[in-house]
Amino acid sequence: MISAAAPRPHWRRSVKNVVSNWASFGIGVMISLVLSPFIVHTLGDAGYGTWVLLSSLVGYLGLLDLGTRGAVTTYVANYHAANRHEDAGRIASTALVLFGGLGLLAIAASVLLALLVNHAFHVPDELADVTRVAIVLGGVNVAVSLVSGVFGGIVAGMQRFDSLNAVNIALALVQAVTIVLVLHAGGGLVGLALTQLGASVLRGGASGWLGRRVYPQLVLRARSWSLQHLRTLFSFGISSALLHAAASVINYANVLVIGALLPVAALTSFAIAATMADHVRAVIAGISQILSPMVGALAGQNRGVDVAEAFLQGARFATLAVLPIVLTLELRGASFIGIWMGPDYAGPAGAVLAVLAPTMWAYAGFQVMTATMIGMNQHRSLIPVVVGEAFVNVLLSIVLVHYRGIVGAAWGTALPRLVVSLFVGPLYARRHVGVPLRVYGTQALLRPAVGMIPFALVTQAVEMWWPTSSIWGFFGQVLAALPVAALGAWFVVLTSRERHTFCALLGLPGFGPR
Repeated sequence: MISAAAPRPHWRRSVKNVVSNWASFGIGVMISLVLSPFIVHTLGDAGYGTWVLLSSLVGYLGLLDLGTRGAVTTYVANYHAANRHEDAGRIASTALVLFGGLGLLAIAASVLLALLVNHAFHVPDELADVTRVAIVLGGVNVAVSLVSGVFGGIVAGMQRFDSLNAVNIALALVQAVTIVLVLHAGGGLVGLALTQLGASVLRGGASGWLGRRVYPQLVLRARSWSLQHLRTLFSFGISSALLHAAASVINYANVLVIGALLPVAALTSFAIAATMADHVRAVIAGISQILSPMVGALAGQNRGVDVAEAFLQGARFATLAVLPIVLTLELRGASFIGIWMGPDYAGPAGAVLAVLAPTMWAYAGFQVMTATMIGMNQHRSLIPVVVGEAFVNVLLSIVLVHYRGIVGAAWGTALPRLVVSLFVGPLYARRHVGVPLRVYGTQALLRPAVGMIPFALVTQAVEMWWPTSSIWGFFGQVLAALPVAALGAWFVVLTSRERHTFCALLGLPGFGPR
């Protein structure tokens, strides 16, 4: 995904990583499609709303990561490219010791949250005790995830997302079966929390084994940690942590706002739409995740010339990838929710989705720009922007939820996100990556949008004239329309060199490396 003149093996690794990311995403979506109605109807609106609330609360404990996993990924990529294997081992060992302490802090914080949750939110009395237990189990889960995240960071730094995704797919399938069995046996919220914890333990063990396999020269020793490497992690990680914290507020604070100001059952409809928005962000992450270590490796090789092109291609491809999904959700989202979750959820959840979906078109390029700047270790300058967006998000959500309910909370997220993604992000791309505003607007926003116009027209026509009442019929219609999107992408969005490169990657005769 860097320069089209780059060696084909590098292109193959990039494409393989992106495809594996999307394969993991696709499996996750399919599991969600099957499991979500079962979980919602098994727990009920109050039970599922409580699960969403406590998941958001525990999720904030993940901010104890302090951006260190991202630092491990970037520095491992950089040091490996420069053959500085001892430094890579020391930075990872320091992160491991740090996360051990932070994991204990996460458990202690979860105990405190468990004591306060029923006083701060509208949790039904009959769920009060199990909510406390589930929150503590969630804290232990965060502790396990923090420690194992070091190993995942090493594998990501080696740009072996395909291996990580193979593990994630296998665990997702096992976890899905376990959830069905646990809920069928009456395990409830505590059973769900235990299932998550078990999956995290297995993921950590698999990541540790993968880390040793893909980077055998890296040696982890607790005694290898040092204050110098701790300062190195913090100099990079604190900025990443602040960005991550602000992003968590942007994406999930409205859950807390709704939980505090409305009945917890209202969270169910909101969460249905928000989960679909999360899936779209996962598609973007399929591209943006590989850019940070790639850019870090380029920096380690002093190949700064390729960074701007890598960013621009990544932004264009990310926008192209999400637009068919965004258009389908915007034009047919309410119908899909009605088929998937039931007609009672189509109206409220569909209205929230109609607000959230368009933001993903603008956000794709901004997320790729953020990942690029993290790889360049230039992400500190983004902190005021993202923190400002988070502050406006919370303020607008609190104000608008009184007037429009859960739709108002959605607008509280959408408005600042559009402003930042469409206006502030391109300015930062010009300043730090060297991409002119006109080029960014044309390549990352306008060109993919023009290419998807025929797909939008076909999607709207299907919704108006060939509605379906079957979820498989719905997906069949989407699949039938995708060739139109592919044609628009091929002739409008991709460059001639990119078309040539993709043909070469597919092994078509007559296409070789240029």
